[in-house]
Amino acid sequence: MKMPAMNDGDVALKLALELMHMPSRVRYVRAAPLPGGLDDLLCIAAGDETKAQHVASVLERDPGLIAAAARFFVEQILLAPDANCYRMLGAEQTASAASLRRNMALILRVLHPDVDRDGLSVLAGRVIGAWDQLKTPEKRRAYDQQLALRGGAHADHRRRMPARIRKRQTAKTGWLQKLAAVFGWNR
Repeated sequence: MKMPAMNDGDVALKLALELMHMPSRVRYVRAAPLPGGLDDLLCIAAGDETKAQHVASVLERDPGLIAAAARFFVEQILLAPDANCYRMLGAEQTASAASLRRNMALILRVLHPDVDRDGLSVLAGRVIGAWDQLKTPEKRRAYDQQLALRGGAHADHRRRMPARIRKRQTAKTGWLQKLAAVFGWNR
């Protein structure tokens, strides 16, 4: 079976490789919405050697590096201390319950003590807790209401930053938004 070449939907894998080489960008990626292509990244992080081999051949990189970058992304971006439950499960707020459950299972494989190469198994409780808050429609509605009161899915990290950094980031974002408007760069 021939696997398709990588495409623009595989942003997460490319970003994971960049973060391995430039970890100082982690804080910026944590502040941004999740990239596309997390399904493949989670599969590779969980040990899917076939996908890792495919990505490695397309990018002409070592499969071990691809897998390490995927695990690094899970640790640094999805399981960041200030991540909300959706982010911990590698999904947007609009994700189906089946997607959330699938992602939880993959992330728990990454964190399982028998295969954990990076000492991350202590984070499994947070992932299980995130799933517990989102696993039923009632719990999910209640969590979504809490999230809305806190300012949305991407506002958690801003609340925990010191005011001087928050102010500086807001100024940067405002400037970028004005620049985007001038040049017509809309999402």
